[in-house]
Amino acid sequence: MFSNGSNGSNGSDPLFLGTLLAIFSVMQMPEAKLLEDAFNEFSKASDSIINHYGTLESQIKELKKELEEKNRALERASEYLYTILDSLPVGVVVVDGKSVLFANKNAEELIPEGIIGSLSKTSDKTGEIKCGLGRYRWKTRALGNGFEGRHVVAIEDVTEIERMKEHVERDERLMAMGEMAARISHEIKNPLGSMELFLSMLMAGKMRVRDRKYVEYVLFGVKTIDRIINNILSYTRPRELCQKEGELKAVVSDTLDFMSVSTAVRDIYLEFEPACEGRALFDPDMIKLVVMNLVSNAMDAVGPGGRIKVDIRENERYGVLVVSDNGPGMAEELRRSIFNPFFTTKDKGVGLGLFIVYNIVKAHGGSIEVESEEGSGSSFLIYIPRERLTAI
Repeated sequence: MFSNGSNGSNGSDPLFLGTLLAIFSVMQMPEAKLLEDAFNEFSKASDSIINHYGTLESQIKELKKELEEKNRALERASEYLYTILDSLPVGVVVVDGKSVLFANKNAEELIPEGIIGSLSKTSDKTGEIKCGLGRYRWKTRALGNGFEGRHVVAIEDVTEIERMKEHVERDERLMAMGEMAARISHEIKNPLGSMELFLSMLMAGKMRVRDRKYVEYVLFGVKTIDRIINNILSYTRPRELCQKEGELKAVVSDTLDFMSVSTAVRDIYLEFEPACEGRALFDPDMIKLVVMNLVSNAMDAVGPGGRIKVDIRENERYGVLVVSDNGPGMAEELRRSIFNPFFTTKDKGVGLGLFIVYNIVKAHGGSIEVESEEGSGSSFLIYIPRERLTAI
């Protein structure tokens, strides 16, 4: 196709160069078009990606917003649940057999007393616990749904319920015993009256001095028995009270002044520094008798060198008289029996003192509570209403 002339100048021939450039241009045109098309496609893909990214970003924002709302709703639900748990009148605890995993507000108040810790290791389903003067009833149930090995425990403070039950049982028991004592006293009083009459008639006649002395002993014994029976009848059904509004502080102070000689002789420290006047509606003579009985019992309990503290408190409904001592205290069984008539732990005692106190307080429409543990002394709390109670 090409001429091989002798001059060898075809490499610089303009025609030859033009032909080569034309051929090269024809060869380059498809590649440029391809590059341009590729660039256009890349631009379209980039625009599509940007558009999709914007859509995706918008969806992510919506999902994030929805998630935040769900989290807030979950937090509110959690706060609501915790509020309900903390508002429950019982303690709620979750344990795993080794430790306490959760405790609501009421349960947390029991943790320092060691009650919760003892429940984390028990295998029982229900039970009761005594802690000091408090009583607690609990039930437990196993958890499921992925929480196996854990138990929820509900703890209820039944101290007041048990105390009320104890008061009702004591009222019923003492009422029955009082009725029985009154009937027996009546039955005994009739023959005693006849014995006293015949002994008086016997003494009116002529008798040897020694025989008269014996009759006097018998008559003295009959009169002593008659006096005890009269006391039983008097305080089993107390006389009508002469109540008037006043301050317990003044009546208690007068009574303690009278008894201060006895406490000083026996080297017993008697403290009376009331924080309030203790306004109430009461019979002064009967309240004096209550104070004398309680302080006398406290003196016997503490012995020489002991301490007795008398205090006056008040609330919206009651004036409260408190007599405390640092004596040996009482076991629960003893504490349940101290108001029974003729019950006594003293070598010389009839066992009517606290029975009389109980009946006087009940006649006022009040109540009496005893707080005592062995080795920790005793406290008697007398609640006297501030207003006259009306029957419904």
